[in-house]
Amino acid sequence: MSEETSTAQHASIKVRADNSVYKTPLIGGAPLIVLGTLRLGLRLDAGRGTSPGAGWAGLIVGILAVVVPFVWFAGGLALRRAKASIVLEDGTLSVRDRWGHLVRHSLEEDVTGLHKVRIPVEGHKDRVVITLVEEPPLVLDTRLWEQAQLQRLFDRLTAPPAQAPVREVGLVSWSDFRTRFPGAKVPWRQVHGWWFAAFVTVLVIAYIAFFVNLAYFV
Repeated sequence: MSEETSTAQHASIKVRADNSVYKTPLIGGAPLIVLGTLRLGLRLDAGRGTSPGAGWAGLIVGILAVVVPFVWFAGGLALRRAKASIVLEDGTLSVRDRWGHLVRHSLEEDVTGLHKVRIPVEGHKDRVVITLVEEPPLVLDTRLWEQAQLQRLFDRLTAPPAQAPVREVGLVSWSDFRTRFPGAKVPWRQVHGWWFAAFVTVLVIAYIAFFVNLAYFV
């Protein structure tokens, strides 16, 4: 083995978060969001039919009603981009979440497998589950990470010293998923999709009602 090859095999790999899945539709829908924001603000300003408007306060509150969740969402993406990472360095695999918290810290050789699974969620179902000797499995939505660096990571984990096998599991039910990968964490909103949708619907209605009424009390 040449010195260059050996150096490449032991070079550190850092996979950063990729928010393109969220940013692309957000940027594409920006004109509609802006128009909708102005329409809501003007409606609260001038009123409609027999309903009186709230004046400038209504316009400001209407704009804030859209800007506040937009800033919150954009801030979350920026935080994830800055803090979330998967790093393989000096034979150690470290994973940090969107808050920068260390959620996995294992030896490279403790990786026991890369499992390609499809989980029962709406939309994108494909996941890669990395199993480890002592720590719970790590579930990755590969769309949310830098593709080139993630592939480098997978190539390293399937080579010595880990030599982790790659297994095609296919579509599994939640019960089968928990049996195969005990301790693996999947977001609650994905496991309980209908409950999450109902919760969001109620929250959105309450949010709109709050801001509409706020416009008349400012």
